[in-house]
Amino acid sequence: MPHFYWYYNILALLSINMRNLYICCLLFFFSVSFSQGLPFKTIMQEQSEYYEGLNLKTETQFDSLRAAENGLDKGNLKLETTASSTCTLNKKVFGWHPYWVGTAYTAYQWNLLSDLCYFSYDASPSTGNNTNGSFAWTTASVVTVAKNNGAKIHICATLFSGHSTFWANTTAQTTFINNIVSLLNARGGDGVNIDFEGMGSSDKVPFTNFITNLNNALNTANPNYKLSICLYAVDWSGTFDMPALNNIVDFFTIMGYDYYYSGSGTAGPTSPLYNYQTSYNYTLAKSITYYIKQGATPSKLLLGLPYYGHEWEVTANTIPATTTGNFNSSRTLSYLISNSGTYSAANKHWESTCYSPYYSYQSSSMWRQCFIDDVYSLGRKYDMVNQRGLGGIGIWALGYDAGTSNYWTLLQNKFSNCAPVVCNDSIFDMGGPARNYYDNESYTYTLSAPTGSVVKLQFKSFGTEQGYDSLFLYNGSSIAAPLIGSYTGTNSPGTITSSGQNLTLRFKSDGATVTFGFKAVKSCTPQTIVTGIAESGNEDQLFFYPNPTNGKLFFNSEKITSLQLFDVQGKLILSKEIVVEKETFLDLNNLNIKKGLYFVGLTQANGTILFKKIIYTD
Repeated sequence: MPHFYWYYNILALLSINMRNLYICCLLFFFSVSFSQGLPFKTIMQEQSEYYEGLNLKTETQFDSLRAAENGLDKGNLKLETTASSTCTLNKKVFGWHPYWVGTAYTAYQWNLLSDLCYFSYDASPSTGNNTNGSFAWTTASVVTVAKNNGAKIHICATLFSGHSTFWANTTAQTTFINNIVSLLNARGGDGVNIDFEGMGSSDKVPFTNFITNLNNALNTANPNYKLSICLYAVDWSGTFDMPALNNIVDFFTIMGYDYYYSGSGTAGPTSPLYNYQTSYNYTLAKSITYYIKQGATPSKLLLGLPYYGHEWEVTANTIPATTTGNFNSSRTLSYLISNSGTYSAANKHWESTCYSPYYSYQSSSMWRQCFIDDVYSLGRKYDMVNQRGLGGIGIWALGYDAGTSNYWTLLQNKFSNCAPVVCNDSIFDMGGPARNYYDNESYTYTLSAPTGSVVKLQFKSFGTEQGYDSLFLYNGSSIAAPLIGSYTGTNSPGTITSSGQNLTLRFKSDGATVTFGFKAVKSCTPQTIVTGIAESGNEDQLFFYPNPTNGKLFFNSEKITSLQLFDVQGKLILSKEIVVEKETFLDLNNLNIKKGLYFVGLTQANGTILFKKIIYTD
């Protein structure tokens, strides 16, 4: 849903010289108003109002508009799809299709798009009827194509103002509900997505009542109809009664964008994975934690992410930079691809604190900065969706990536049965590389290695609130696997190596003190098969007892740097760095292994490895 502020788009349809007009109108921008409950208009509202004002109707008109917005001839609208058509999704990929992207749907990779949401039915607060003359649900070709390709189809219904008028008018609400049901019936639709923006705390009860009535009507019409709700990136006023809504709504779409918006005083990431500035600590990670804490089932949450970014004129080429207020615009991924001279590798930079790329360049002697995701940064956000156990993602908006297949391939690589195993990666808590984690976090996820390899996780730093915030590591694919250890305070795990292909992490924090958390590096190493292991001599400096042991095996680690445990066949079961000086122990009872004969390899500081035979018995 990128928002363009150029009136030349209308004139493009009248065959005006667009290139010259484009240059003249770049500095035209809309002022930002403040709506109830939210400090700004979201991109969805801004763009909806803008494109409705153009009063265009046909796909041909919108294709011409899209070409003009990207500085292209209509014939140069590239549409590519090269992701594998044989892959199937294991998460929901829910994409909003705004009518103004024209025929962009001819490039949608349908096996990687589970749900298409047609945007939008704009509700009148006084009547409940649609006021959007471009809403063509009943005839839109994209609806037919989506159905034919197996995607679920939804109506997105919006209400951006006049909420109190709507709540006071039961007739308008009834009309709205009846209209939605009729529209779904007419096209064999699958559900409705409610995007009511600008609400505040006074709307909490009437909104919940309305959603309850809508849900009842949908169930009566067709029990298979799905009801979903757009949630604000930051629920400033506590608008959503999550426990009540969670019981009746099929899923929620978090609008995970516009944390920095068109009217921001500081240029920053539209969709920050982690905290960009300590003074403004709102991020995707925090939004997810908030809604789960409020009562949302994680699998019902879809993280809406942007295929656009914001660009501002700024006072200096610094990070962070103050915006001048003289220019701001939104840029789609497609726009960047079509204007590669400006958005070049030389102008591209990486903001490592929030994990966001940005472009910085000069225009008419003034600096501009554009924060927008690339494949890597968006992929890290997809990783968080998997780490937090969410139901999937939302895309605002489909068609904004026209001209490249990279983003379809990314979906395939993160959310399908074709996803490759990533071996070398950085692992952080939800605060990212430079910020603290958040209160009230609770999540579990598994790291995997390819067949024949094991997971190695090397912790570079570790610190949590002692006794209250903890990390648990399990030697397997779930928390049912043997517990390797629990870690709190400054008790770092050091380096942990799984015995098989999987290593599972579980983290929890309470509602009080937070600190810097953990940073680790994941890698994969071939599964070690050791043959011909022989017991080393009994060096005087090594104390190793009791042996035989019923589980706990104590040893003096003063000169030991790492430990490996092998079975009698020489197969590696566990590898662990020793970070605690003096005496420590290994608890075999946590490893889910059979009683019998094993070998322990102890690596000394000088590199010598001492092998000790141990007997694990009752």
